[in-house]
Amino acid sequence: MPSSPPPTLPTKVDSENKKRALGAAGPSGFDPTGLDGISKPASGIKVVLKSKVFQAAALVVLANLLLVVTNPFKGVDPDSLPTLKSWVFWTTQDYRQEVNPKVVMLGSSLLMNSVWMQEAEHLQKNVDIVVNRRTRYLESVISKYIKGYEGTCFNFGLPGSMVSDDYMIARTQFDKGHTPKVMVLCLGPRDLMDTSFSCAGATTAFKYLERFTDTKDLLDIAYTSAWPKINFMLREYIYFVDKKYHSQSVLGEQAKGALNPVFAKVAAPSAFNVKTDFDKQFAFYRSEVEKGVFIAKPNAQTDSFYDNGKDWKKRFKNSNDEMFDNQKIWLNKCLSEAKAKGIIPVLVNMPVSELGIKYIPPQVYKRHVDTLIEMSAKYDCPYVDTMKEGKFDMKDFSDYGHMDASGGKKIVDIVGRTLAADPRTKVALTSPAAANEGSN
Repeated sequence: MPSSPPPTLPTKVDSENKKRALGAAGPSGFDPTGLDGISKPASGIKVVLKSKVFQAAALVVLANLLLVVTNPFKGVDPDSLPTLKSWVFWTTQDYRQEVNPKVVMLGSSLLMNSVWMQEAEHLQKNVDIVVNRRTRYLESVISKYIKGYEGTCFNFGLPGSMVSDDYMIARTQFDKGHTPKVMVLCLGPRDLMDTSFSCAGATTAFKYLERFTDTKDLLDIAYTSAWPKINFMLREYIYFVDKKYHSQSVLGEQAKGALNPVFAKVAAPSAFNVKTDFDKQFAFYRSEVEKGVFIAKPNAQTDSFYDNGKDWKKRFKNSNDEMFDNQKIWLNKCLSEAKAKGIIPVLVNMPVSELGIKYIPPQVYKRHVDTLIEMSAKYDCPYVDTMKEGKFDMKDFSDYGHMDASGGKKIVDIVGRTLAADPRTKVALTSPAAANEGSN
């Protein structure tokens, strides 16, 4: 059996190498990681914390948090903010000129167009729908049935409006000095389930009107998919994403207040400065619609018919149950809002042409009518079905759903008779308080 080799004796060289190896691990002579020469995690965090980039980012986050909590620009007048000059913008501007109108009609262009055209017939003069929404014809019809009636009526119909937009109007515009006695909600089947519609928060009307109120409570029903909700949260909690115009408005007014007196002393007003503050407010925005573009003329109705069947069929291609359920929530909210503000709501089922009704699935139309009847009972408010009350024919329609002046006259006649005949609305329109508030 071979003998074991003798143990190797440590040499001086080995000892020196070991000292150098252990020395790199620190004073203790022991490297707990076993990774000599590699930076520890703790030292990496310290480097990040000392980084100027990190410190700057932290300051931005803290500043944003402070602004979100304090919201220093919350008192900004919403009308001072720049915006797209849209249908809802112009209509809101016109409505704010009315002092406690008696009756406000809400709906889509199915309402807006026909009532506007009939107004030109009634007045026998041109009517610019963009800036003249008062409906004197409805006032005259009510006066026919209620002697001594006084008060203005307003057409708040908007192109493409859904029930969610009607709710936003009631929530933001029916305030002190502008609260009607009666809200007439004129709805066609499309206004609750349009298949070309994405979500409530995506409309031009909703985007404009949300500047007048805090809409965090509407998040789940206004945005029905993930990305719009994320976008809303970004606008809500990254302060200058949503409040940049608020800050510009406040700081701009402060700068003008400080500098204008100085400039007035050293320079005369410029002859080239011919634009008003109103023009300057919208200088960087395109216009969706402008004054003088949509003019209704008297005695201009013809038998012409626009075939919008392709678009009509698209809107009713299926029952769109999810959207209908969502808009039914908004309908409940709209009626509740009116009741809470002491407004009598009236539900009106809008007429549809003979061609139009053929392309609405029967179950969709039945669901629409049943819902209006259900809501009328739930909120104890009048309901009128114009398809039964009025004798509409194809001459009243300019396409599958929109009406001309003759159709508008029939609609307003039905609404006026209903308001005068129903005890709930008649009392609201004839009470002494109502008469005082409605007179201009």
